[in-house]
This record gives sequence, C-alpha cells and structure tokens, in this order.
Amino acid sequence: MSERLFTLLREERKRLETAIAKAEESGSADPSEVKRLKMLHRIVNEQICSWMRDLYGKDPEELMLAA
Repeated sequence: MSERLFTLLREERKRLETAIAKAEESGSADPSEVKRLKMLHRIVNEQICSWMRDLYGKDPEELMLAA
C-alpha cells in the first residue's frame, strides 16, 4: 500500500514538473497559475520526503541507500 502511494506521489510530482515547465516556456500562462503549480509541487515533494524520513530515518546515508 505505501509503495503504491509513493508511486502515485512520484507520478504527480513529475506531472507537476512538466506542467510548470510548459507554463513557464509558453510565457502566456497566468503567473498565479504558475505559482499555484509550484506550491503544489513543493507540497507533494515535502510529503514524499516526510514519508521517507518516517520509513527510513533521518540519517542522510540511509535515505541515499533507500532511494
């Protein structure tokens, strides 16, 4: 179950990264929309990091091995 959630969050992070890149590249995107996408990306990334710390501990070497 937790691996499926990690997979979903990673997919969402990639989707947001693509959306941010497209919005910034086009130049016609509303700046508030780009900001919203960046905030969502940050939230998803923080959740992934938080779960990894909970599962693998706070030691950077352990996290590197887990990744």
